[in-house]
Amino acid sequence: MLGSVLPALIVFIFISFSPRDYKLTFLYDIGLTEKSYKTLLDKFYSSENLDKLTAKLKGNELNEYWQGIIGSNVKFEVSPSYFRNNAAKATDVENLQKIQEVTGTLLAMTITGRPEREMQKFSSIVRDNFENILPIYDTKQELNTTIIDLKTEMADIEENKFDLELELKKKKAISEKLKKMEPAESNNVPGSIVLQFSRVDQNSEYLPLAYQIQATDANIIGFEETIRAKQDKYDYYKNLLSLNEMLFNQVKDKTSSYYTIQEFRSSLTDTLNNYEDKELIDYLNAYIKKIENMISINTPVVENPRISSIDKSARKKSTVVFAVLLMITTLTAFLLEGIQKRLVQT
Repeated sequence: MLGSVLPALIVFIFISFSPRDYKLTFLYDIGLTEKSYKTLLDKFYSSENLDKLTAKLKGNELNEYWQGIIGSNVKFEVSPSYFRNNAAKATDVENLQKIQEVTGTLLAMTITGRPEREMQKFSSIVRDNFENILPIYDTKQELNTTIIDLKTEMADIEENKFDLELELKKKKAISEKLKKMEPAESNNVPGSIVLQFSRVDQNSEYLPLAYQIQATDANIIGFEETIRAKQDKYDYYKNLLSLNEMLFNQVKDKTSSYYTIQEFRSSLTDTLNNYEDKELIDYLNAYIKKIENMISINTPVVENPRISSIDKSARKKSTVVFAVLLMITTLTAFLLEGIQKRLVQT
């Protein structure tokens, strides 16, 4: 009987006298949908990011911590965590999509470890990674998305350019021919007819010749200005594309190193000084504000949360319950074995 309880007793003694674990929790006022929350977890626990954390921890002589990051040292939780419960109640795809778009109000990052004297150093490294390294992955993804969108816009302009120029050529030819026509005699035009148009440019053929020419020329001016505006937009998009590709390559080349969002923010100031075009300067100023907002959002609600010890009572109770169940099972097996022997003897 004692042999059956001995393993549980050893575990109980180990839990009772082993060093305590400690934890602290950083709270971030970040709105996250279920999809963005899962993306955040994928980024943090990616091999690339864990390699960066490992290098930092080893460099600070915290070798015992890096091995447990994936397991239990760092955990994230969205509050309120109602995604799973609501998703289970969804009856169709539309409702499920609405649930997945619901935004959690707080993100909790809980860091555990021991001894207590090392927790501050360990937590500061993890916090620095979350606040300054993870945003770089978001920045790289957003820059890539911007590049794709700009290329799409430029392709649309190029695709419509031929049709606009063809229509402009047609309008100019009509104008030239109208100017060569002889106007109709005023005596042959009935005076009792009243024409009403919703758009003169689409019904100008019913107007007197002089007004037809005037309407066509006005239409030509409209087409010329449309083509010019689209060309200006195309040139602007082209410059933006060049700028965003430069920023993307800069981030991409440095992502493998411990490149922070603050370093990227500082580089944008240097980039800004290299441009003289007002439109690009305005774009960069707006983009710098966006990066600064990203940095501000990734700031915890409480700057220095309290380090607290983890209660062992739950694990102790589990060990005691396990020992009792093991004793009952052993006793039952012992009694059944005795009954079977008596039955065999009789």
